[in-house]
Parts: sequence; C-alpha cells; structure tokens
Amino acid sequence: GPTDDGTFIKTVAKSAHISRISTGHVTAGQSACLAFAVKKEDRAKLRRGMVVLKETPSSTREFDAEICVLKGEGTTIRRSYQAYVHILNVRQSAFAKNIEIVNNNALGLPPSHSAHNDDDEGIVLRPGSRAKVRFEFAQRPEYVRPGMRMLFRDGRVRGVGLITGVPEIQA
Repeated sequence: GPTDDGTFIKTVAKSAHISRISTGHVTAGQSACLAFAVKKEDRAKLRRGMVVLKETPSSTREFDAEICVLKGEGTTIRRSYQAYVHILNVRQSAFAKNIEIVNNNALGLPPSHSAHNDDDEGIVLRPGSRAKVRFEFAQRPEYVRPGMRMLFRDGRVRGVGLITGVPEIQA
C-alpha cells in the first residue's frame, strides 16, 4: 500500500526473486520481484511507488520538510506553489500549504537570492533560500516518514529537502 484511499492491503508473499534468483527473505533497501496472493479486485489497486511493510503503517496526505531552493531564476515560491515531489519511490505533485523562513540568507548570498516577506502575499522563496514548508499531496496519500530525503521540481525550479515530520491524523 497505500491504495488511493490511504489504506493498506494485507497479503502474503508467495515467492521472492532478487536478480532472477529465488530467495527466502528480502531486507530493507533491496530491489526484489515479489509474487503476492492478492484477490482479483485488489490487484487493480496495485501501482508503482507502493511499499511492502511488516508492521501496520499509516499513510498521510501532508508532511513537513526543511527545503533549500537550488535554482530557478525568475520564479518565486509562495503559499499554494505546486511542484512535482520525489521521495524515494514516491513521485507525485504536491503543493505548499505553509512556509516559514529558516536561517534567512545564512549562506552569504546576495540579497536577490534570499527569502523575504511580502505583506500582502506572505513569504516568498527564491534560489538560495531555506524554509520549513508543509506540503500536501495533490492526488492520494503516500507512506512517508521523517528523515527521508526529497527533491522537488517545477519547470526550471529545483530544490532539495529533508522530511522533518508527519502530522498526526485527527480522528
């Protein structure tokens, strides 16, 4: 899982292959081909980017990340900015819900390469600036956890970051 509604499918692995060689177990970080005992109606829910876990996980639509904008002259990043996010095997469009400036211009960059606060528009990020941003996935919830590295892109804009937190689900 997670499926499109954020749930996980409980199943049994019938066989596992690593580099076309049958194996008894797969460790974290290895790429493997798995054959699952999945019902026909659940088979249609499988897609790229899903994870296989032993424990009961939770999926989320939102996550907090500390980002650094690397390049993208002529583009400003502000609230509701939408970009394509890469987090390990997750690739999905996400938009910024909240932005907080972190360590404004600590890299010694010129003033044109910093974050600033527009009174009417909120915080604006430009190349070289760092910020804490809360992202929300656009299509479906995904499995992410703190400590994962991320990359985001939108046209010529590029940035990297580290996931710092996943908000608790309010029931």
